[in-house]
Amino acid sequence: MNTQIDLKETPNPAHFVVQVNGQTFNLADGTPTGYQILAAASLLPADDFALLEWPAVGPTRDMGLDDVVSLSLGGPVKEFFAVRADGVKYFVLDGERFAWAGALDAATVRKIGRIPEDKELFLERRDKPDSLLAEGDSIHLEHAGVERLYSRERIWILDVQGERTEWRHPDVAVHDALERAGIDLTKNWIIFFRVKDRPPRQVTLIDVLDLRQPGIERLWVRPDVVNNGDGPREPRREFSVLARDEAFLSNCGYQWETILQGERRWLVISNYTVPTGFNHASCQVAVEIPKAYPTAQLDMFYCDPPLALKNGAAPDRTESRESIDGVQFQRWSRHRPDGKWSASKDNVATHFGLIDASLAREVGA
Repeated sequence: MNTQIDLKETPNPAHFVVQVNGQTFNLADGTPTGYQILAAASLLPADDFALLEWPAVGPTRDMGLDDVVSLSLGGPVKEFFAVRADGVKYFVLDGERFAWAGALDAATVRKIGRIPEDKELFLERRDKPDSLLAEGDSIHLEHAGVERLYSRERIWILDVQGERTEWRHPDVAVHDALERAGIDLTKNWIIFFRVKDRPPRQVTLIDVLDLRQPGIERLWVRPDVVNNGDGPREPRREFSVLARDEAFLSNCGYQWETILQGERRWLVISNYTVPTGFNHASCQVAVEIPKAYPTAQLDMFYCDPPLALKNGAAPDRTESRESIDGVQFQRWSRHRPDGKWSASKDNVATHFGLIDASLAREVGA
């Protein structure tokens, strides 16, 4: 009895699988060369590309066109990067030597080094502090020598009443933050939390702060009741401010006054918290309010007592003094670019954003 064979049911030859730049390709050969892998990915002429093996464990490795790699059927898929480049360069990450070709940025290092998001990535420097790398930062491998990078557990920073505190987790209870900064929790406080470029908001001891938001967050307290034995002095209100400005000042817990001095009008805040790194933890801040405000812009700001860095150095463009109500305030000449003031969008709140940023920049915050 003759048996007929249906050729359509004949099994196809087994295929081996590789991934190149995240895409899957089949190969008939279980020991392909670098050239065969590039050809399978239609990356020709092969001489134009650098081929890098990306093992499941360990650093990337340069693979030449004639080098051979062993594949297995049904086993883990081997991964490769193919980059159009003239050659391969190297960098060290956490003590291991990685091969790479073409442009390299922090996100790519994090990917090929399998660095989790809860770790920070640093570039070593010889003559200055190591550089913390952000997502889009570039690493230039064409420099002389081999660039060295390392990762470490992420540190979250919270400024508490001028005191820098460090955390190993991004969710921090207000109670814990104040306790670590040495704030007396037996007293009644009004507590405020501020994130860069956002207005402050009032929080309570049981609230949890999210430190993942960009910028160094600031937490500060104000006494719930002010009593110096004689009773609180009534603040001076020699001219009125806009309703939105008054709401901002009240929401921040600022102690503020408005002072007329001839034709000039001054808003003076007596309890402004200064970022860590200056010679004072707090100061008075004065802002001149032009009569044509908000059409006319707010410009510069003034501090008493004068601020200097902890090493005694005076910040640039703070040499001038301005007499306000008999007090010599230090003038900070900080200005917006021409045309950047908007009468409809800018106000005292946005100007204090400029003040916050100007002071933070001086201490690297």
